[in-house]
Amino acid sequence: MPASGGRAPQGSAPRRDATHGFTLVELAMVLVILALLGGSLLVPVTSRLEARDRNATLERLRDIQHALTGFAIIHGRLPCPSTEPDPASPAYGLEDGPPCNLAREGVLPWRSLAMPATDAWGRDRQSAADEWAGHWRYRVDPAFSVAPIGAATAPSARLQIRDHDGRRITTTDSQAVAIVWSSGANLRADGDNTSHASATPSYQAGEPGADFDDLLAWIGRPLLIARLAQAGRL
Repeated sequence: MPASGGRAPQGSAPRRDATHGFTLVELAMVLVILALLGGSLLVPVTSRLEARDRNATLERLRDIQHALTGFAIIHGRLPCPSTEPDPASPAYGLEDGPPCNLAREGVLPWRSLAMPATDAWGRDRQSAADEWAGHWRYRVDPAFSVAPIGAATAPSARLQIRDHDGRRITTTDSQAVAIVWSSGANLRADGDNTSHASATPSYQAGEPGADFDDLLAWIGRPLLIARLAQAGRL
């Protein structure tokens, strides 16, 4: 017959009471495991989000290239940068009237082009004192900001684009006549894009790294001339 009473038979292991909770050591082990699992998942999620925002910004840059070409077809020239800092001004986001003032760095005239004001990481500005976080920087060759652009119009600003090793991407034949760039996820200019030289302007494009995550696009003279010719503007 089974033994009566609450005593366990000799030699058998004591049973855990069903109402007994986890010990502090067990809880600590569970928390450590959860932290390790969370950390291993966080990096891939962050990478996917960053890749998504980067791809979205590249798509916007392609749209901006098309918008600039369309502006040139309609107006016979490329737009000037926008330099109005006050969001309350009626001129905010519109191109400055030609001739362009290239003595200071300007931003893309997004309202003139009906384009978004910022890249995927940008923030709207509320006052003239706010930083231009994520707003498109824009540079145009003066010779191509005056109508009408002709088949013989030659660049005058010598805009240059280099890669991370300092090698020239643009050449004499494919020289950029307009440059648009994004400051990337870190919201600051990197590499050659940190300076706005008026005499020998040089910009940088390339793959993202520890010290560089800007994204840049440009319009070359041959492509723009070809688009204008196709549209019957030459």
